[in-house]
Amino acid sequence: VASYLKIIHSHGLVHRDLHSGNILQDDLHNAYIADLGLSMSANMKLKFKPGEIYGVLPYVAPEVLNTNLYTEASDIYSFGIIMTEIFTGYPPYYNIPHNEILAIQICLGLRPKIKCKIPKLLQDLMNRCLDAKPQNRPTANELVNIIEKYDQNLKDEQTELYKQVEEIKNLTNNSSTDYQIHEQAIYTDRLLGFQKLPEPTNAGNNIIIFSK
Repeated sequence: VASYLKIIHSHGLVHRDLHSGNILQDDLHNAYIADLGLSMSANMKLKFKPGEIYGVLPYVAPEVLNTNLYTEASDIYSFGIIMTEIFTGYPPYYNIPHNEILAIQICLGLRPKIKCKIPKLLQDLMNRCLDAKPQNRPTANELVNIIEKYDQNLKDEQTELYKQVEEIKNLTNNSSTDYQIHEQAIYTDRLLGFQKLPEPTNAGNNIIIFSK
């Protein structure tokens, strides 16, 4: 997914609607980004009016909710949300309504809860992607480089990532995919008509708060 996002950004485009529903997978190793219908040039810097934001709320970056402006960094935020879904096995904010209250909380630093133990290096990368400040997020090119490095590290018993993964493998009942989706949790594209949302910030002292 990161590799295809890198290709999209290298062509000067922003996807603008990246979520798990737009990820196609033919096996455990190959995934493709679909639905480029909302993509646009990153140089356009087109700002949409309130009520014109179209997407799946849990995957929309806080600065988009606040300013209605899409950038490459907003795609990286969406990638970070997809990371939480891969780690946990359940969709983001599955147990709460996807309404204006959630949009406000996202702008104030709320992020999906990780109910299982994951390697710290991967959690740190995920948190960088989910940072409230777009400039703090990695680029797609940096993401690919980091992930490729981690892939190599998993083959080396001396690396920190290998040790972290092995430690987690030894845990029992590390995660559960038993969940029930709230009736007002919406995972299809729709118009988001939220207005006057707060300035995006990381919760507390630059610590991301995860939802219950």
